[in-house]
Amino acid sequence: MLDAEIYVDRIVDMRITEMNAIYESMRQEVIQKKGNDLEDMPLRALELAQVEEHEYFHHIISKDLSRILRDIREVHREDITTADEGSIVLDVRKQVEDVMAYKGSAEEKQARILLANLGIDYDAITTEQFVNLIEVLKLSKHMKNPFSPSGRGRMTHGKGKRKRR
Repeated sequence: MLDAEIYVDRIVDMRITEMNAIYESMRQEVIQKKGNDLEDMPLRALELAQVEEHEYFHHIISKDLSRILRDIREVHREDITTADEGSIVLDVRKQVEDVMAYKGSAEEKQARILLANLGIDYDAITTEQFVNLIEVLKLSKHMKNPFSPSGRGRMTHGKGKRKRR
């Protein structure tokens, strides 16, 4: 914040102006002696050595503000209004890969994905909870009917074990 005060109070203005005047004076001397050769490195160096005050302080102050904002961000990492750090896309991709590797019916895989998206461990639910879940999922127009027309269930729960209704 000290840098901002120096800029606002114009404390360094005169020094930057003097420094730029010296470099420009030297550059003009070189031009008078050698001409204005655009490929002359010392001449170009004298031109580039001149500092635009507002650009210089913009750079300095932005570095200060960036550090301050980074510190504030770190302190507020656990606030409820702060976004989670994880990537939703990577999380969903991992869930889908886990489900696709699972040996079970398509409906069971759909149930696993749904539960994973809700943060529920599929293997931790009971048989009764699984049956209730399937009853709810049957209401969805997006999920195929998990039960055969003959009334015998195709759904299993766990390691290929059939669920009893």
